[in-house]
Amino acid sequence: MLFDLKPKEEMKDFFNYKEELDSFVRYLTDKSTRMIIIRGLRRTGKSSLLRVGLRKAKLRFVLIDVRELTSLTRRSFESKLIEELRTIKGLPASLMERIEGIDTGLRISLRHDESVWEILKRINPVIAVDEVQMLRGTGVEAFFAAVYDNTKCKIVLTGSEIGVLEDFLGKDNPKAPLFGRVYAEIKMHSLTTDKAKQFLTLGFKEIDKTIQETTANKALEELDGIVGWLAMFGNLSISLDQETALKRAVVNGAKLAYSEVESFLGSRLSAKKRYLALLRILAERNMGWGELKRALQIELKELLSDPQFTNYLNSLMDYGFITYSDSEKVYSIPDPLLRKALLH
Repeated sequence: MLFDLKPKEEMKDFFNYKEELDSFVRYLTDKSTRMIIIRGLRRTGKSSLLRVGLRKAKLRFVLIDVRELTSLTRRSFESKLIEELRTIKGLPASLMERIEGIDTGLRISLRHDESVWEILKRINPVIAVDEVQMLRGTGVEAFFAAVYDNTKCKIVLTGSEIGVLEDFLGKDNPKAPLFGRVYAEIKMHSLTTDKAKQFLTLGFKEIDKTIQETTANKALEELDGIVGWLAMFGNLSISLDQETALKRAVVNGAKLAYSEVESFLGSRLSAKKRYLALLRILAERNMGWGELKRALQIELKELLSDPQFTNYLNSLMDYGFITYSDSEKVYSIPDPLLRKALLH
């Protein structure tokens, strides 16, 4: 169902991103492609593309959603990896026995855990990790570098916090474990206005309802082309009238978007006031670097150095809360519900 809030698993529930899906499957089946990166802002369909593409390619794979790990550590990740290896169907009994015999509490290393690496080399599964940037700095980067260099396993990584994902991949950092590893990249994006209307029309048809043109326009005005928000509105419309469902989607979505900002600020309490002021200024309208800095200094009634201000901007961009347009030379908040949350 298009309005299902969980990541899609089947082609019939996957909407519009045919070009991205075709590219993903092509990379998965191309022997020369070793690592694939799926990037995009929150709620633009990365997790669905990952799951649908893996199944369409009909390859052996293990899939780990970092948000479901018991802790953000390499040990927790590797324990989950071994658990997922045990779920692969169609393996010889002798190989299954070896997988069953692996201690899920161990730390996998090339020197001490030859059995794990032998199994990976024999199975050659696709190792897919959703929201991998959450594991930055845990040592998982070194694990993937070893997989890349010592097996034929394909690696698929997704991330919504673009700058953090780039740090995980070692961009511009020769000392990083994954620095220099070649990868294919797929970028997800919001739906165009026409595609967003088509998504709503087809979704409402699935639940035996119709959506009026005025309601669809209002939904796009509030939710833009972010497929995750549109699906939330549609899902609420199953049990509520469309006007109430849209209001509920806006309120609930704004709370969720703001909670993500609060989580980001949780480790930046000393600069919380500055980050929030900056975001609220951008929620009003898009601005260039100089105008935005002046507006923030006026709001805070204090001077900021250029490096200090740039650091705030870069951090917000790294985590996907703001974007920068090279063509228009302005910063903006791409999520309409985050903008709404910041202004209320």
